[in-house]
Amino acid sequence: MAAPIGSKTPDDFSKPGRFQYGEADYVFESKPWAEPMPFQISEFDRELRGRWDHAMEKGHFRYTLSTLKTKVIPGKLKYVAQLNMKRATERRKPQEIQSVSQPFNPDLFNFLKIREHEILLELSPEQMMNGVADPSSEDSNTESTNDRNIIIINISPLEYCNILLVPSVDRCLPQVLTQNAIEVALDMMLISSHQGFRIGWNSLCAFASVNHLHFHAYYLDKELAIEYAVTKPVIGGCHEIVSYPTRGLAFQLEERNVKQLAKLVYRVTSYFHSNEIAHNMFITRGTVFGKDSDSTDRTVRVYVWPRRSSYGAKTEDAFNIAVCELAGHLPIKVEHEYDTMTEDKASHLLREASLSVEEFDNVKKQLMPVLNGK
Repeated sequence: MAAPIGSKTPDDFSKPGRFQYGEADYVFESKPWAEPMPFQISEFDRELRGRWDHAMEKGHFRYTLSTLKTKVIPGKLKYVAQLNMKRATERRKPQEIQSVSQPFNPDLFNFLKIREHEILLELSPEQMMNGVADPSSEDSNTESTNDRNIIIINISPLEYCNILLVPSVDRCLPQVLTQNAIEVALDMMLISSHQGFRIGWNSLCAFASVNHLHFHAYYLDKELAIEYAVTKPVIGGCHEIVSYPTRGLAFQLEERNVKQLAKLVYRVTSYFHSNEIAHNMFITRGTVFGKDSDSTDRTVRVYVWPRRSSYGAKTEDAFNIAVCELAGHLPIKVEHEYDTMTEDKASHLLREASLSVEEFDNVKKQLMPVLNGK
């Protein structure tokens, strides 16, 4: 049986829980990976990991997740490769996707069709407990009452404690980012104190498997080069990644203003959605822009990659180029590919998903008035 978490026992995890939080629960500080571990664990981490462990022990997943073969591929980008063959053969069949703006279809699988034991927690921010939404939100999808943000298991996990955050689950939103959803994801990052906690999101035509708004999250006990990747300013709080295989945009949490960061990222992703540009988003702890990897000056970084579209259902190659791969975490499905993967080969595969220099420069040009709020 799983060890008790705080004052709780495994029996307390037999039904979905509710985790209420406020700004007082945010953890803004994190340590460089060079400093001695173990990782710091917050109350949220303990609750989440305890419930996930309990679900694994009860057999609620399609397969058990024993220790994954993991290695850091030699090179300056330090790609983290993991061999996970079961995910390729035992996962739910991905949906056919033909458009970034494909509408929600209630007849297809969605997260209202899951079993109760797949739900771990309801994530309840204080500002929504009394049905009060942020009046300054640019998000036309903001809901004022009865907005359930649930955390569920990914029954085909790619790493330890792989979960899905499903914001506003009952509203049956398509896989399109809203400002509120981005803010909830940032909240979840900040109430975790584990520096290996990662959150990712794939748009339709960027390897999203289910057309119902959701994020992936998991713990990866390895540093990623994206945490300290070099950036240069574009405009306002928007930067671009430099010296990286894929062209993308970068943002960081400044002055602990979560709402402002969510608003800025939403302006960009909303433009991509409106213009049928496939995109992926990754949230991680990392250094403040311009700081070295060993700096103690750290924050939360958000990356958004506009990319070439992928149509239809997911293929089953060595790895698909979705958000984890763009961030430098490579879950590989074929043992031979895992054994022979090199930095050059991985970078080549990633570049195939990237916009060209001309396409990316045009995107930046079109984003200028968007980022200026015009």
